[in-house]
Amino acid sequence: MEGKAKVALTFALYQGDQLLRRDTIAQDIVKVGKDPRSHLRVDDDLASRMHAVIEVAGPNDITLIDLGNEPGTMVNGQRVNKCKVRPGDQIQIGSTMIHLESAELAGASQTAAMASPPVPPAPVTPQVPPHQMQVNTPTEAIAAQAAPANPFQSPSQPPPNPFAAPPQQSAVPAAPASNPFAQANPFAAVASPFAAAANPFVASAADQGAGGYAINAPGGSDFDPNQPYTFSLVKSGPDVHPDEVETHAAAIEVIVKWDQNTLHVAHNSPPKSFFVGEEAGADYFVPSEVLGTTRAPVVVARGVSATLVMLPRSSGTVEIPGQGTFTFQDLISSGRARSSSELSGAHELELPNNAKARMEIEGTGLVFEVSAVNAGKAPPVGVFASFEPAAYMFIGLSFLLHIGIVASMAFFMPSMSSDDAEAIDRDQLLLMQKMLNAAAEREQEEKETEQQPDQNADNKEGGTGTRAKGEEGSMGNPNTKDTNKRYGVQGPADNADPHIARQAALKEAQEFGMIGLINVGAGGDPNAPTAPWGRDDSLGNDPLSARGNMWGDAIGDAFGAGGLGLSGVGEGGGGRGEGIGLGNIGTLGHGAGTGTGQGFGNGHGRLGGAHTTKAPSLRQGATQVNGRLPPEVIQRIVRQNFGRFRLCYENGLRNNPTLSGRVSVKFVIDRSGAVSTAQDGGSELPDQGVISCVVRGFGNLSFPQPEGGIVTVVYPIIFNPGD
Repeated sequence: MEGKAKVALTFALYQGDQLLRRDTIAQDIVKVGKDPRSHLRVDDDLASRMHAVIEVAGPNDITLIDLGNEPGTMVNGQRVNKCKVRPGDQIQIGSTMIHLESAELAGASQTAAMASPPVPPAPVTPQVPPHQMQVNTPTEAIAAQAAPANPFQSPSQPPPNPFAAPPQQSAVPAAPASNPFAQANPFAAVASPFAAAANPFVASAADQGAGGYAINAPGGSDFDPNQPYTFSLVKSGPDVHPDEVETHAAAIEVIVKWDQNTLHVAHNSPPKSFFVGEEAGADYFVPSEVLGTTRAPVVVARGVSATLVMLPRSSGTVEIPGQGTFTFQDLISSGRARSSSELSGAHELELPNNAKARMEIEGTGLVFEVSAVNAGKAPPVGVFASFEPAAYMFIGLSFLLHIGIVASMAFFMPSMSSDDAEAIDRDQLLLMQKMLNAAAEREQEEKETEQQPDQNADNKEGGTGTRAKGEEGSMGNPNTKDTNKRYGVQGPADNADPHIARQAALKEAQEFGMIGLINVGAGGDPNAPTAPWGRDDSLGNDPLSARGNMWGDAIGDAFGAGGLGLSGVGEGGGGRGEGIGLGNIGTLGHGAGTGTGQGFGNGHGRLGGAHTTKAPSLRQGATQVNGRLPPEVIQRIVRQNFGRFRLCYENGLRNNPTLSGRVSVKFVIDRSGAVSTAQDGGSELPDQGVISCVVRGFGNLSFPQPEGGIVTVVYPIIFNPGD
């Protein structure tokens, strides 16, 4: 085959007046730009990666084409889009000036070498040391070694010989390099796999000097360099059923090879187009020197079907199930392969399911294998991806079995009691608890005391009065800081029936709007002491009313807890009567005597009034205790807090004066002695607000720490409204 001699262009690049370098390039299409892969590289900030191309048809037919990037391309001072250039012209890109110095044929010696008959393979050359080897991609090696002409050029020009020796591109003389595709198999047996002529993965020094690519062979200590070697898959088991690894969806599989070496594999489902080339967006990079174009389709997807594109300057076969194997030439000549609308000069063939095609670019060793196959199953992912259904079943049955064992142990737990001796002790303890509850109920019963007035009081110093019932608390006003003042109830000095008001009546007089204002005179004095057992109004023998202590220098407010005694924080005076004082007879007074003064005397007092009232009463019911805490301790602490329960009951009496019934509270005492939970234990009182108030009161109680765990208590309180 006879090839066309190439034209070598010599360029001189200047930055201002400084010569940067000279480049001699022998290419039919010279790429100019900042891209490192450009034939004529321009290192200028204003240059684009691909700025312009120069088409070379002959020494006198050189065309410059600007690719439309700013700031454009200047030729002899004029901006151009496309123009002819000749030696001596100046091309300006940015601030870089390019002089085309010469355009000459590559050389007569190279032309003679192309016309001469093929030479036998060169003898084995010495092995190239590993430190002198360079690694590039196989496609770059194909481009450097084959360097074919553009297959899409004018048909009038004869195609170049792809197997001709590369032209001389440098002034430095270089030894001729052998053609790596001279043999049918590039991996044929040779004396050494690293030999420059026989092994296509090794390039000689002459190739490097001529601007070619140097390929390094894989090295290591686990193979014999004097023997040919290859890799293959060895079957180690039965065939896998397709249903285990495939689905019924269509897919296209494209394999890119260099001779027998696999470079790239693409499995596209659903089918999609596959492009190769060096443009952005190509699925696999192949230099334009190999393809003859910058981008070419291998497979074009149209819906769920795929079409094979038979590239120009390619050959191959198509295997169709049930029809046999056909060559590209047969398919084109028979009309089954039609002209491609994607690439000029190419042909298309729609691939049926399970069809396989092999396409090889002539003179390069680049092979494309295309198969229409079923899509593969996606591998399982996640934590349980590697679990089998049988494993799930086994784990589930094991879980149910263990749950059943634990449940059976919970339902059939043996009795925790040790022997009968403990049962006897528990019976005795229960009997003792009942006896203590009965004693506590008797103790809580109120004893009615008849109080008879004494008309012969001697009025000695000491004052009349009786100790008020209820928990003792100091008299006084908790909202003042004054001291040494005594209490007083305003009224005439000759009042024969001194008395104080009930606290509830005082509140009603204060809160009930206009009726309260009208009843101020008839209601209790807000500045006088009050008591739960008082009357609806207050009337004494003092010039003014004040909330002072039991004794003092003058009548006035003094600090105290609001009780009716000398000390404590209760609401009463620590006695059993209904009065104020320290004696046993009488109502209001300042001491334990019978006189009208303060202090203690020997006289006897008088009963202040003929009518007595009974305050609402609280009575303890039968208490149930389950735990190691004596019931009498629990009853004592609860009785000490009867004041807060009485307040809840009095709030209910305001709405229903005849309200009565039993409130049962069930509460739990934890290990620290605090009440952890409190709830209604079956109350009969027809007022849910009073029940909730009493339950909250139990939740704030505190008991001694029980021994041996928690204590559960059911405590009933019986409420009566009184007279």
